[in-house]
Amino acid sequence: MLRKILQILFFMCVIVVSGCGDNYYYDEHMQMEVLQLDSDLENRWSTSGVVVNSITTGGPADKAELSPGELISYIIGEYPIGTVADFKRAAKKAMADDNNMLLYLKDKQPIRIAVRKTADKIGLEVEGNNPVRIKKIIPGTPVANIGNIQVGDIVDKIVDERKIQGLDDYKKSINEFAELGSTLTFRTTELIGVKIAAVTALGNLGDARAVDSLIDILKNNRELALRKAAARSLERLVALSELNPLFQQYQQEDVNQLPADILDSSQLQSAEILGLLLVNPTANTATLEAPFGIQFRHRSEALHQKVNEGQLVKLVEEYIQKNIEPDQEIRRACLSMLGILKPTTAIEPLAKVLTDQSEIPGLRFQAGLGLSRIGPPAIDALMTIFNEADPAAQDIAASALGNIGGAETRDFLISALDTTNDPAIQLTLVDAIAKIGDEPSLSALQRQRERFQGDETAIRIFLDEVFGSLTTSEE
Repeated sequence: MLRKILQILFFMCVIVVSGCGDNYYYDEHMQMEVLQLDSDLENRWSTSGVVVNSITTGGPADKAELSPGELISYIIGEYPIGTVADFKRAAKKAMADDNNMLLYLKDKQPIRIAVRKTADKIGLEVEGNNPVRIKKIIPGTPVANIGNIQVGDIVDKIVDERKIQGLDDYKKSINEFAELGSTLTFRTTELIGVKIAAVTALGNLGDARAVDSLIDILKNNRELALRKAAARSLERLVALSELNPLFQQYQQEDVNQLPADILDSSQLQSAEILGLLLVNPTANTATLEAPFGIQFRHRSEALHQKVNEGQLVKLVEEYIQKNIEPDQEIRRACLSMLGILKPTTAIEPLAKVLTDQSEIPGLRFQAGLGLSRIGPPAIDALMTIFNEADPAAQDIAASALGNIGGAETRDFLISALDTTNDPAIQLTLVDAIAKIGDEPSLSALQRQRERFQGDETAIRIFLDEVFGSLTTSEE
């Protein structure tokens, strides 16, 4: 499915005007048709060349293993050198467009020779036939400063690399190479921008069928930019899947608008941020946006089931580990997905990231956030981290415990505040206890205020602010 979508999006980005010869060219020499690259595509992704549209089976292009959809950015011609005339003609042709060429000498590495302007001499004189040898190196010329060229070296060939900007460059180069009987090779590149757009589109569609394709890209594609795009798209699909309860209400009523006050406010906010619906507080309505929001109400249940079937969870649990996935952006997306999916199997992998002192702080924080979202099943792991890990991990664990709440967590945080001397962690513990905000929490904070009575420290000031806000809200 991904290959088909990539092909569709690709050809949408290529100009093909029926009957207009300015946009395509049939190459008789290579027996293939090439297309002009859309100028908009060129401007957006800083790429140039011509695109292979179709290939005659068994022809030279087919034998060269070119494929439809490839972007030809360079044509490389090899001029065999058998006579002095061959050398002069090949050197002149190779230097004509870009003032540089590759010289191949027998038993030596290829040497790039470049001049400042077309009229400049390269500085070589040759003699002989089959083989052609270097006769003279002229002082003050570009080759005079290249230590790897010596009088008597045998010239094997000259290689001319032509950068292809468009159809005119392609026609000129292919015809000149053909006249000289050059052996051709093609340097092709992938339209990575188009592929990224296609992978991003898979995430925006909200379709369960995209999950397997995106997982395959993340696991098996060698192009980092595509893997990053796949991770972001999977992250979006996971976020969309979490909204299934909300969209099932629309689906069950078979409507595209519902009263806003009967819907979960947090899910409404998330759906609005994702561009799925529009909330009108005055009219008390939540209306699905066309077309995507309306389409998604039919897709949400299938996506929810696909995302939660286990395959994705297993993958992202592995890919949050930097020994498996070195890219930070991909690891961040995987941590975010675990925070939404909340599998208890992720507790140990998340704890490993949180306690890894060599990990970047943002990812350690994201791991702690994931543990807090898993909730009560993660309490024991967070307590262990607080008791045994480094101060940065302790700080994150304390905050996560405060987010989870509950009597067990509250008592642990209060005990930790009584025994901790690190000012930074004390502040986090106070904030975590304040989040719980029940009567024992208030009593504990009051005791801490008395403990620091008369001090003008940050902890005392913060305690006054937190305790004051809690008691005011109770009134």
